[in-house]
Amino acid sequence: MAIYSFRMQVISRGKGRSATAAAAYRSGEQIKDERTDVSHDYTGKSAIYGSEILLPENAPDRLGDRATLWNEVENGEKRKDAQLSREVMIALPVELSHQGKVNLTRGYVQSEFVERGMIADVCFHDFNSNNPHAHIMLTMRTVDETGFGKKQRKWNRKSEIEQHRKAWADHANAALEKAGHDARIDHRSLEAQGIDREPQIHLGAKVMEMESRGIRTRVGDESRRISQENRDLARQQAKHKQLQRQIEAEKAAARVLSKPAPDKTPIIEQLSTEQAQQPKKQLQPSAQQPQQDWDIER
Repeated sequence: MAIYSFRMQVISRGKGRSATAAAAYRSGEQIKDERTDVSHDYTGKSAIYGSEILLPENAPDRLGDRATLWNEVENGEKRKDAQLSREVMIALPVELSHQGKVNLTRGYVQSEFVERGMIADVCFHDFNSNNPHAHIMLTMRTVDETGFGKKQRKWNRKSEIEQHRKAWADHANAALEKAGHDARIDHRSLEAQGIDREPQIHLGAKVMEMESRGIRTRVGDESRRISQENRDLARQQAKHKQLQRQIEAEKAAARVLSKPAPDKTPIIEQLSTEQAQQPKKQLQPSAQQPQQDWDIER
């Protein structure tokens, strides 16, 4: 069943993180950080379906290379607590084909981020599990033909993030409808939707990797419990709605059957009065046809 999951975080040097390490891990590649001379090698990482970098029209082609892109980001930030990248993590609808998931993500990223001037590094994970998802690392500075410019603080605004959240639901629902699926997702909280369902917990990258290798975890077990209970609740709610529809249909039928037939007496009386008031006409015999007396046998 398609679920709504959208998380955004900032990859910050102040928290001991680096954009090169994050990009290497998510893509399953080896990237050497030129600033620290540390090589991050995740070529042995499994469950990676694919990755791609989407560039705005005015970005130089060299930034389409993952190592070049994130090394330029690292080298351009001098502060020890610098914010290096914003990352979006989205759960992809299991109902869609693998290519359908890629096309959906690509269209969403292009319209929401790339067309606003960001470079997007997109990595697809766990397509053969019940938890397919995508990691989207985004640049935080403007970019032109020469490279990076100033930071865009407005990209971190709460209103911008809420727009991205809603847009993801819109894109996913459009893709599900086009593919002929009834499933839909909603970016609003369960409370705002009026849904009595326990919210799902986030597994996290380490837990998902362990689960993908067949290692059961406490967090994974809790997630499965919530999913099962929510499925049971959804079935009960569906049965209740079906019963309610049946009751309403029976009530409507009963109202039709119990409705009295319309009284036609006033109409008949009105017609009789109108006929009585009309002058009687004498039928004249036709000039071509002689008048005859008709005998009626009784």
